[in-house]
Amino acid sequence: MANDFELEKPIIRGDRDVKEGTPEFDLEAIWKIVSENIRMYVSPRQFSTWFKGVYLEKIENGIAQISCDQGFKREWIESYHRSLITRSLTQATGQRLDFVITVRSSLKEVPKAIKEIEITDSDSPNIFSEVQEKIVKDKNAIVRSAQLNPKYLFNNFIVGSHNALAHAVAESVTKELGTLYNPVFFYGPTGVGKTHLMQAIGNEVLNKFPDKKVIYVPIEQFLNELIDSIRNRTNEKFRKKYREIDLLIIDDIQFVETYPKTQEELFHTFNTLYQSNKQMIMAADRPPKEIKNITDRLRSRFAGGMVADLQSPDYETRMAILQQIASEQGTTLDRDVLELIAKNVENNVRELEGAAIKVISLQRLGTNPTLEMIAKALQVDMESKRKRIKPERIIEVVCETFDVTAKDLKGKRRTAYLATARQVVMYMLRNELGLPLEKVAREVNRSDHTTVLHACEKIEDMIKDDSRFKDKIDLCKSKLG
Repeated sequence: MANDFELEKPIIRGDRDVKEGTPEFDLEAIWKIVSENIRMYVSPRQFSTWFKGVYLEKIENGIAQISCDQGFKREWIESYHRSLITRSLTQATGQRLDFVITVRSSLKEVPKAIKEIEITDSDSPNIFSEVQEKIVKDKNAIVRSAQLNPKYLFNNFIVGSHNALAHAVAESVTKELGTLYNPVFFYGPTGVGKTHLMQAIGNEVLNKFPDKKVIYVPIEQFLNELIDSIRNRTNEKFRKKYREIDLLIIDDIQFVETYPKTQEELFHTFNTLYQSNKQMIMAADRPPKEIKNITDRLRSRFAGGMVADLQSPDYETRMAILQQIASEQGTTLDRDVLELIAKNVENNVRELEGAAIKVISLQRLGTNPTLEMIAKALQVDMESKRKRIKPERIIEVVCETFDVTAKDLKGKRRTAYLATARQVVMYMLRNELGLPLEKVAREVNRSDHTTVLHACEKIEDMIKDDSRFKDKIDLCKSKLG
């Protein structure tokens, strides 16, 4: 829902002492808008705790420089509010900005042009009290003791058709812990975001309810702790740890199939938590019915709540993930680079992230890598991929996108729209497959290769001049991926 504080264009203080083309932003006005937007998404106490004493220092080269008064506040904002601030900055300036946050060496170092936003819902002073600092440190300690990664949040989890149900279930669980879906069983291949989603649930629960007891544990750790408890005769301590909590998250639970003793302990832990309306979340690489060598009573409990799958992300989602990774790294990647990665790393989000980081590292080394250099670094055989795509497939994709038939496309009709579609086919056969001019001409029943040269030049000009037409070409390319 739009609010009164959103702007369509950047706020400019004026043209005094400002060079043409480099407007000076009104930092005070922008930060007021950002702050009001943040207030819509956090509680008054959270705003007072985390955003009092935070200022916008300057905007330069697409980066907003923000300062705060405490190191632990910076860490918390970085971990839990990065996406919210980035989105709010974009709404306030009309530009896609990233940000960096630093700690001021003195509370007196407040930007002259910026006045502190009045906090009407809190009488707390500008300087954090020792009690507030202790609360913050305690929260960080709680997250660590729960064995959660603070970077795994709902805000930076990209949702697509491959994981929409699982994401909706996860968000619902945090609102009605232990009552709506219990247990929750996520499954899918390696690297599709199961761990991220489960830990996002844990972080969200602790953010809303710091007094809740949450534990995230891989099944291997659960097994090892069970063995240690048997050997050291500390069974009761082990059971108390896992049975007197509000949220138990177990990862890679398929490996329990080879450990009958662990199955027994897990069964009793499950029953204790379930009867107390405590939430259980599990993840595996396959659905419960396909996990072999587990008892029927355990299998029935795994499948007795909500079972949701996560699959490999589609092309559009992979592109969104890559753009987010680049944004989190404080940079951008060219569209051609994004497409190269998205088309060649198709199944695993972790591999997708690794490829993006590798390319970003090459850029930061100052090498200004070409697409061929990037393909080589990622061990992508561009020629091999070309060979796998047949000319018939390109014709099929273009016909589908431009809503024409292959018969008309290869025929003699010369309507403007049909001619454009035919030229797109020639352009893509030449650029995507690298076919010789004569062969491209034959694919569309043309005899003169100069027709192909003209088509390629015309489509390249249209791509530069018409963003909507460029989107159509990008859509054709994505369908080939």
